[in-house]
Amino acid sequence: MAKLGRQSLTDQIVSEVRQRIITGQLPEGTPLRQEKLAAELGVSRVPLREAIRQLEAEGLVVTELHKGTVVSSLSLAELTEMFEIRVQLETWLFALAIPRMGEADFALADAVIAESAASDVNSWGDFNWRFHSALYAPSGRTIALKMLKGVHDNANRYVNLQLAVVADVEHELVDHRNLVAFARLGDVEGGVKLLRKHIETVADNLVRSLGDGRKDQEDGQEDVA
Repeated sequence: MAKLGRQSLTDQIVSEVRQRIITGQLPEGTPLRQEKLAAELGVSRVPLREAIRQLEAEGLVVTELHKGTVVSSLSLAELTEMFEIRVQLETWLFALAIPRMGEADFALADAVIAESAASDVNSWGDFNWRFHSALYAPSGRTIALKMLKGVHDNANRYVNLQLAVVADVEHELVDHRNLVAFARLGDVEGGVKLLRKHIETVADNLVRSLGDGRKDQEDGQEDVA
């Protein structure tokens, strides 16, 4: 096997650390100890530093004075804004994509739905992105899709941890099937209306659940104090 170049290795590190953050293995506020992480991944600190810079550009980590690099936290306002961005970008992309979708696109979306229905709910964030990107790829807007991937990655690390979302996975799957049905019919108006409602419902459940969790955490800290 050909020896990997530095950029390829950096990309692999970014992918691995990003996945740990999105799945909650590295929760918000977790310090990234470079020496320990480099040893764990079997890499030198040079490509690791490059990877951390990329993750910081994506908003997944932040370097703080006297604290070093830690997994970033989103406030409820920031999380709400993430979903507002999703609504604007995704409804636009879906409206563009529907008239261009063919049988291969529908088959891909259906395959992701079937796979996600049979998989562990902890993988929901990854399946959710694969499904939505399958719907929007026919739009041909590659720059917007790349931007949207960053938004999804940032939001999904919270989605994967929220019981409100986990308990409602079946409803999510019903919405996904119906989105494909609207696309098959070529019904742009109906598809966009459902997509908007779908994203806004997830956002409401997530923000409510996360807000309750943070309030309970604060109350617990006050009790200890």
